[in-house]
Amino acid sequence: MQTFILRRTFSSIFVLFIVTLITFFSINLLPGDLASRIAGEEPSQEQIEMVREALGLNRPLHVRYFEWIGGIIRLDLGDSLRTQADVSELIGRKLAVTAELGLLALIVAIAIAIPVGVLAGARPGTFLDYGLTIFAVGGVSIPNFFLAMVFIIFFAVKLGWFPALGTVSITEDPLGNIRSLVLPIFTIGLTSCGSMARQVRGAMVEVMRQDYVRTARSKGLQERDVILRHVFRNALIPVVTVLGLQMTIIIGGSIITETIFKLPGMGKLLIDSIYIMDTPIVQGIVLVLAATILALNLLVDISYAYLDPRIRYS
Repeated sequence: MQTFILRRTFSSIFVLFIVTLITFFSINLLPGDLASRIAGEEPSQEQIEMVREALGLNRPLHVRYFEWIGGIIRLDLGDSLRTQADVSELIGRKLAVTAELGLLALIVAIAIAIPVGVLAGARPGTFLDYGLTIFAVGGVSIPNFFLAMVFIIFFAVKLGWFPALGTVSITEDPLGNIRSLVLPIFTIGLTSCGSMARQVRGAMVEVMRQDYVRTARSKGLQERDVILRHVFRNALIPVVTVLGLQMTIIIGGSIITETIFKLPGMGKLLIDSIYIMDTPIVQGIVLVLAATILALNLLVDISYAYLDPRIRYS
């Protein structure tokens, strides 16, 4: 197990290095001159050159890349080109909103997907199975930005149950914080639970056909005990795999959702920074998101050995 963890950790670091290469050069090679934008309206060439020199934009691209990598090693993501704010501190302040949104959305997705998948898989071919499958397919098919707009129009504008935009700090008003996040949470959770429910249902149907399930039933065990103790536990491996993929989808979905609901998280910060070409912030956010996804995938792989003792890593 230790050898596997070390090997996967080193491979994740290599992937992260590739991400830094792609992110840095793709962003800095985009058309447009940030220095001319910062210099003001109708700047002279001398003013543009002064801004470019002050921001270090006149140095070769590979030099700036290795300086950025050196900063990452020191846990320093640099400073914003626009405001000169520390990128690490800026992302740290926005991370709390994104983490809260993603965690609660994941809980909602699991709370819906697992019961739906278990009920559908325990009774395949019934009307309940068909109905729950249609629900799951609908969750996969509906884009989260469309569902977000429907929620805003219906629950915020027409009914007035929840605020349409923005949020408040959980330390200032915990109830108001949760109330302002209900629509974004269900926007991400409902669009993420569909594929998870389908995977749970498929895994349940596959395990229900095994001989040991028939043996458990022949011993007189109650159907609930058969499903929960024998079927569901052995169906968890593919479910955990999909859960790891869904966490990455939730992270990606939070970028769009935060922008629509005007939530002060990393997703909205990323979109705003792309618009104003603040490359250090964009690079830092992409790096943090990539590292988070790689860490989650590593945790999912490690969890296999604990869920199924037959799995051994070397």
